[in-house]
Amino acid sequence: MVRLPDDSLTRRRPVRLIASDLDGTLFGPEHALTPRTIAAVQAAVGAGIHVIAATGRSTTSAVPRLAPVEVIDTAVCSNGSLIHDLPTGHTTDRFPIDPAMVERLLACVSAIDDRFAFCWETDHGNGWDDAFDDIAFVHEDLGEERGLARRPIMSDRTTKIMVRHPEIEQEELREFLVPRMVDPLTVSTSGVQFVEITGVGINKATAVAELCSRWGIDRRDVVALGDNHNDAALLEWAGLGVAMGNGSSLARSAADLVIGTNVDDAVAQWIEALLSSS
Repeated sequence: MVRLPDDSLTRRRPVRLIASDLDGTLFGPEHALTPRTIAAVQAAVGAGIHVIAATGRSTTSAVPRLAPVEVIDTAVCSNGSLIHDLPTGHTTDRFPIDPAMVERLLACVSAIDDRFAFCWETDHGNGWDDAFDDIAFVHEDLGEERGLARRPIMSDRTTKIMVRHPEIEQEELREFLVPRMVDPLTVSTSGVQFVEITGVGINKATAVAELCSRWGIDRRDVVALGDNHNDAALLEWAGLGVAMGNGSSLARSAADLVIGTNVDDAVAQWIEALLSSS
């Protein structure tokens, strides 16, 4: 049963934008859009609501998986480091990590423990250390061939760095790294074993806020949906933050509302209920 949003957050102000995470949220358990979700998103857009994606995925994997819905025209990717225009196929904005901070990050973390391994996403391609091979070969964002075999240098625009350790994973790894880093970069987790690092203050909320500023949309008219640590800032920023029942405790605590799970098409149910209440 989907509980309708509180009147004070939606009915007194129209919902103008829905920004949704993908995996664990808009996507079903097979990491794809279900027919019911496609229909719900199309109905929302037909009702005048702008729907965008806000994901940790890169454009490489996010764009093809969004194609079936057809009406999502904008994707915030790589945890807010990129804004991609789907109709033109162009990445319109990059918010890279300061090159000097990239250099310090690699040196600092490697000095802590030489078993740390890195993967990097840049405007010159993606690459990874050999210790990331097992992930790269099954990860849609990376593929089987390195686009950039060397580690990032000062001339690269590095948008995201992933860090893994053989014994420490996910939130435990984030908590280990944050106090030991030289610069206050943004470190998040998304349910995978490694952590994802973006620039200072760069997250899904900052990118969605930039879009809202361009489009003249008040944050109070934004609904955000998500399920993990990398969604928390966006859930807190939006006028209404909606967390998934299958989400992390941090995502649920950051949200105004918790709905069902992605297994049950909870986002589709919530959109249907929203439209029927309008």
